[in-house]
Amino acid sequence: IAGIAIALLFYPIMGTLVLSKSMNPLWRIFLSRIIIWGTLPLLYKYALKVEGRPFFLWPEKKQNIFFYVVAIVALFALIYVAHVISSIPTRLGFHDNYTMLKYWKSILKQNKAMLVFVGITAGITEELLLRAYVLPRLSLLFKTGYWPVIISSLLFSLLHLSYGSLTECIFTFLFGAVSALCYQKYQNIKVLMVFHAAYDLLVMF
Repeated sequence: IAGIAIALLFYPIMGTLVLSKSMNPLWRIFLSRIIIWGTLPLLYKYALKVEGRPFFLWPEKKQNIFFYVVAIVALFALIYVAHVISSIPTRLGFHDNYTMLKYWKSILKQNKAMLVFVGITAGITEELLLRAYVLPRLSLLFKTGYWPVIISSLLFSLLHLSYGSLTECIFTFLFGAVSALCYQKYQNIKVLMVFHAAYDLLVMF
């Protein structure tokens, strides 16, 4: 539980201490990504020294290139469905708030290198933290395989709460659920990192 808390709270706590709204937006984005990267070695050491376990509780299963191609295509198809579902409140007349999303997207489009860095960072760090680290440890706490998926997906959604968009919260919950189920079944984090980074880059470009 303490490790899960570190995975979720290290970034917001450090962000509050280090980042300020008066900073240059691009500099603020860069520092925020560095903080997120810093969570990984901290958790790695915590897993080994405090938990007495490897970072990866579920050993990585090797897959051939065919698996990666089929899995990524299937994941994109499922995420498209998630996008359609998350847009239902808007289709029903709910006036969502996209102000923050549009603001940060416009900032990133001014610097393509930063945009790529952010996309790759999200793909690697969020999958390692939420799926590779948090999900298996939640599985130690619950006998059923569905609660870890639901809880990790809720946590993933809460991490995107600062955007202030209901659509984004629903979408990230569904995104987290699809990714968690995939990792639970195939125990291959690399395909999720590639897919997540590719999706973020496509959306941001």
